[in-house]
Amino acid sequence: MIKTVLITDPEKYKGWTRAGFHLILLAGILLLTISAYLPWFFYPSSALAYPFRLYASPVLRDSICIIFQYYFLVFLFRNYIRKPWYLTGGLVLFYILLFTLYYYLSLAVKQYGSLPDDYSGAITHFENYSYWDALAHPTTFFHLLFIIERAFYPLAIKLLIEIYRRQVRNAKLQEKYVRLELDFLKSQVNPHFLFNVLNSIYSLTEEDNPRAAQIVQQLSVMMRYSLYETSGTFVPLEKELDFIRNYVALEQLRTSKRLTLETHFPKGVNQAVAVAPFILITFVENAFKHGVEATAKKSWVTIDIRLNGTELELSVKNSKPVRGKSDNGGLGLANVGKRLALLYPEHELNIRETKEEYAVFLKLTLTAISSDSFENKTGIIGNDKLVVVS
Repeated sequence: MIKTVLITDPEKYKGWTRAGFHLILLAGILLLTISAYLPWFFYPSSALAYPFRLYASPVLRDSICIIFQYYFLVFLFRNYIRKPWYLTGGLVLFYILLFTLYYYLSLAVKQYGSLPDDYSGAITHFENYSYWDALAHPTTFFHLLFIIERAFYPLAIKLLIEIYRRQVRNAKLQEKYVRLELDFLKSQVNPHFLFNVLNSIYSLTEEDNPRAAQIVQQLSVMMRYSLYETSGTFVPLEKELDFIRNYVALEQLRTSKRLTLETHFPKGVNQAVAVAPFILITFVENAFKHGVEATAKKSWVTIDIRLNGTELELSVKNSKPVRGKSDNGGLGLANVGKRLALLYPEHELNIRETKEEYAVFLKLTLTAISSDSFENKTGIIGNDKLVVVS
């Protein structure tokens, strides 16, 4: 028994498998044509009274015409079903080509197959008219109906297979949708659990270790922003700057004894100014990762963000550890470069490296969006909002 997955799975329905199904189709068309001629061949005399070519020639003619109809109509409807003018023109072309094929093959059956006429009378009809006269003759259509009718059987099988494929495809899409919905619900539960844990840690450390409690507090705010407020293409610039401030404050708490930090952030940011989320933080993160964490000695970081209308300038500089080769950037910097090229094709990005420091300058023209365009997707669940910025 043929496995249905061979038909429904595009990855498996190719190569020799696909060729095998087409060979089965061609054999089925040949058997269909033979079955249609058997009663005519055996009536009124025994079939053995005629030469083989007399039987073979009309069968071969009809099989060729059915095969042509099948592949032409499948191609036509698959590619132009949504283009009525092309479809109409294709059907006209189909009729002309089918007539041409059937006309000349019928004359060949008469000449080389020694068949006086077939059961439809098509051979005699085509003998009495020239090509153009036969094409325009009203009875020609009724002669072609005999051969058109036989093409309905393989086309009906093709239609049933396509319906089955579509049902299987829809079932798989429904299964994927259910899985995605379950994954989404799970993703909502996991942050909820994590925020509860952070709240518990915050409560335990608030009195005994205020510094640790402050770190947990900053981390909670940053995670909530990352999970719930950055699903859109753009976010308010003020929220993105708050995220950077929290990240810088977290790093400063962690490395305050050996870090000299200078920051400048714009004040009174217009609520309508928007920026792509996490487009700026990569450069700030690199400054701490490769300039501070890479050495146990004293280091420095300078962050300067200025805003003039919708023109934003970011300047990040950090001290460079004494070592042979700098590894600033990496995958994160490559990814943000691709995002900048897609979202801000006219951006200006300059990266400079010396023996003592690593500097990045970025200039962007931001987007002004109505505050109503920002969707509220914070999605705070349960008691997540217990941890807030004081």
